[in-house]
Amino acid sequence: MGFHRHGDYNRMLYTLEEILEILIFRFKCKHKACNRTFGLLPSFVERYQSAAVDVQERVISELDNGVPLRVVAEQLDLPTQPYSEKSLWRWKKKWDQKLKVLEPIFWQTVLSRVPHLHLPRGSQSPRSSRGWLFLAWKEVRSHFTDSLKVGCLQWLIHLARLQAVTV
Repeated sequence: MGFHRHGDYNRMLYTLEEILEILIFRFKCKHKACNRTFGLLPSFVERYQSAAVDVQERVISELDNGVPLRVVAEQLDLPTQPYSEKSLWRWKKKWDQKLKVLEPIFWQTVLSRVPHLHLPRGSQSPRSSRGWLFLAWKEVRSHFTDSLKVGCLQWLIHLARLQAVTV
């Protein structure tokens, strides 16, 4: 049946470098049983979030490296009001849940394209599964994207949307 464009709206988004105003296009399903509308979000934007995925990735990465939540909240230098520790904790919790679903997709995709991926052993090994994802992404991102600015979490959102995985 398909979709048809059903308007648009502006949305404010806070990135690591700037405050952006982005245009989100809305679409409506033409199927009579569905009849739903939705906004088509770029992969650097999460539903109901004012902070871009790169901001959330920085927080998750810092927490994964053992930096205390209080310190991460204090040092997160954004062009907006600071986020509370509670917000950062919610991001971590949300991403822990999402990564349970997305991690197998990540490894399947990465190892099918880069089967010779070298991963460290011993004391050089990351302490968590998130750490492994971030480390592997640094090694393989040039195989999947032209832009070295695309972060691991943004790429995972893109993968999930390509495979229509709901997270």
